[in-house]
Parts: sequence; structure tokens; C-alpha cells
Amino acid sequence: MTSSDKVLQEYHQFDPVTDAFFFKVGGQGQVIFHGRNYIIKKRLTSQEISALISQPNFVRAASNIHVNVNKITSFEGNVLHFRDDFAYPRTISVSKRILEQIKKRMSSPLTDMTLKK
Repeated sequence: MTSSDKVLQEYHQFDPVTDAFFFKVGGQGQVIFHGRNYIIKKRLTSQEISALISQPNFVRAASNIHVNVNKITSFEGNVLHFRDDFAYPRTISVSKRILEQIKKRMSSPLTDMTLKK
């Protein structure tokens, strides 16, 4: 399998709920998923966007950004850090109020249940 085949396979097997660090919702149903070594743009219906936003492991970090609390590796001040073994680090700054919501959600058992489906 060539490297381009691996990239295509990862793209087609991409699951936003388990793979994305965070996503941004744009106009006309465009959603931009940020992950370990990729940025994937997809058009979703409003129902698909609503279903994605309602997942318990996603928390609204800004008006158009939702973060996956299961992918946060650390936080420093008001900055969230995302990283895994292969990815370069990604960060997002959030308000103190949002940071407290994220900390509460991270300690909730519901966030881990979504990954065990």
C-alpha cells in the first residue's frame, strides 16, 4: 500500500466523533475537522451538524468551534493542547468560563461512553 493509498483510506474511514481534535462550523454547511495530521473539509446537512454538536464529548469553545474533550491532552492557562504520538501539537485559546465547562465535561463518565460504542 502506497502512502497516498493510506491517506485516502484514512480520509474515507474518518470518524469525526472519535478522530477529530476539534471542528469549525462555517457557512453553507461547511465543517472543517482538525485532527492529528490533517484538516478535512466536508459539507454536512444541518441535521448532521446538529447530531455532531449534540455528541457528549464535544464542547462549544467559541461561536463556531467545538472541541473533543477526549482528545485534550493538557491545558495551560486558557490554552487547550491536543497531541498524540504522531501529531504535531495543536492549541486553542478559550475563555475561563469555557475552560471550566470543559474541565467538568472531562471528569464526566459520559464522555468516555461515547467512544465505547
